Amino acid sequence: MSTKTRHYLEQFIPELDDLVEKGVFTKDEVSNIMKKRTNFEHRLNSRGSSINDYVKYIQYETNVEKLRVKRVHRILQTNKTNNLKFWAMYLNFLKNRGVSTSYKKIHSVYNTLLKLHPNNVNIWISCAKYEYEKHANFKSCRSVFQNGLRFNPDVSKLWFEYIKFELNFITKLINRRKVMNLINEREQELDMLNEAKEKGPNDENEDNDDQDSNIKTISTGDAMKDKLNELPEADMNMLGSQETNPALRGDIALTIFDIGMKSLGEHYLKKQKGYYAVADKTTNKELKKEAIEYLYKESQKYIELFDQFKDLQRDYLINHILQYWKFEHHDISLKEEFPEYYLMNMFIDITLNIRYMTLENLDIDQLQLSVKKYIAYKSKLPEKDSKQLQTKYKDYIKSTFLDNIEEEEDSRVKILDLIVKKL
Repeated sequence: MSTKTRHYLEQFIPELDDLVEKGVFTKDEVSNIMKKRTNFEHRLNSRGSSINDYVKYIQYETNVEKLRVKRVHRILQTNKTNNLKFWAMYLNFLKNRGVSTSYKKIHSVYNTLLKLHPNNVNIWISCAKYEYEKHANFKSCRSVFQNGLRFNPDVSKLWFEYIKFELNFITKLINRRKVMNLINEREQELDMLNEAKEKGPNDENEDNDDQDSNIKTISTGDAMKDKLNELPEADMNMLGSQETNPALRGDIALTIFDIGMKSLGEHYLKKQKGYYAVADKTTNKELKKEAIEYLYKESQKYIELFDQFKDLQRDYLINHILQYWKFEHHDISLKEEFPEYYLMNMFIDITLNIRYMTLENLDIDQLQLSVKKYIAYKSKLPEKDSKQLQTKYKDYIKSTFLDNIEEEEDSRVKILDLIVKKL
């Protein structure tokens, strides 16, 4: 056997081993496939090879591929319907076939899978990402997330991914407008339609008009549908800027945040109360405090998420969360029941206008504004909390600015020193 033939045949081994492991082919069948391939490789590398040998090899591989698809279908349709490992394998196989697999075919698999596992949020997320990342179909992506939340309104991960998608969509919208120099709504709309067409369904025979509603799921019949219908119009007005158009600032994502926090809190309490046959006032209050603690920790994840979107007004997004916590939720006040969280929010608010400021773009006016907010907050705190806030703020100013100045003669050193002493 020539080195070239051996090289080609060795490349088949991992793939065939995987098919045996997953039960698609038996060891004897794989052995026969390798024998056939070996014979074909010998013929192609011999002096007497002809076009007919290539045609026969192609026909054989096509038949093997068809058999593999049929076997995978059979596995999924028999006793493996609840085995997510096989479904994942099948979806990856279809997606990696490129133009050989239609858009509707993959949708059909997702529809079947979601009906079998409507409470598996990873499947909903996978389906939504496929819509947006593969086909640039943001309308269908929204529809998938909203359907998923009707089945899983208590799963924070799904709310998080939905909000993340909305922020990514807005960022892409803004950046494409800059790059393409799109100046009006019509130009923006045409650009998005062209992108969706370029990345859209690859089956020329399918009806593209239905592509926004291909994901079909059974109805839950609960109130979540009404809550999600409260969202702003999905086809947002693309005119204006972030300053004049709230949708371009991320207001859709913030509305989803509000709905999500309410839903998560209600479901958390409902679940926890189910563990108690009878709950008195004390127990109810403790459960509400647990719910608030859970929600606060979730909200901090969104602040970390907002930090990642440099092209958006991150301070505007974060301020929405700070404002959210200024009100009572489930009759619990953050200030009264969780002073450590209240203090953390206070610190975030004080440093918000300098949160993304570095030594290179230091703005003394903005820094002084931050100091004024600090002084105003500090005057309302008890001594213990006041000291804690002072230490935290001083450390922040030093680590962010002072510690990064290399030359003592730098004029900014004196200004920063005076500010720190003033604290």
